[in-house]
Amino acid sequence: MFFQVKKIEMETFVGIDYGSKLAGTTVIAHYQNEMVRFRASKHQEDADKFIVKHLELLKPQFVFLDAPLSLPGKYVDKESYSDYFYREADRELGAMSPMFLGGLTARAMKLRDYLEKLEITVFETYPKHQAVILELSDSMYKGDDKHILDLSTVVSKKFNLNVNHDQMKTWHHFDSLLAYIAGIRFLNKTHLAIGDKQEGLIIV
Repeated sequence: MFFQVKKIEMETFVGIDYGSKLAGTTVIAHYQNEMVRFRASKHQEDADKFIVKHLELLKPQFVFLDAPLSLPGKYVDKESYSDYFYREADRELGAMSPMFLGGLTARAMKLRDYLEKLEITVFETYPKHQAVILELSDSMYKGDDKHILDLSTVVSKKFNLNVNHDQMKTWHHFDSLLAYIAGIRFLNKTHLAIGDKQEGLIIV
């Protein structure tokens, strides 16, 4: 059984599916006027500037970002860690290495540092594992686009959410919804914190 956070808290956080800088695949899920809504970057639009512009308007306290926000511990503490490629959280979740993602990881970390100057706390999340926790169909998730509406309906019912399904055009929109769900679970204290705190945790 999942619990809804108080409506007064729904606007205090956003979920973001973070894409390549100019690909037009970055989507922000946020709560406004009694509904979860979506704001998507456009092709050739700078995704980082897009995020900053909208978050300065939305003024959330928390951001749940689908991107690595730290490097393997080896780069911080050579004596305590041995893995140059993966953090403990990546290994536990079967996630891609922050080193493989390279430029995206660097952008995300830079964005996090900027947002924290605005007193916005940024958490790393992983929508793919959120889908596992919510027991969403493997064959439907990231499959045919026709399943976006089906799965978003399942998620909205689980959390008693009013979601603007008409805006959900892509799986990037759906992943931003799952990132937003990480925020709900976090405020409800039903979330999981995966990994080693010294390296960086993933919140799901």
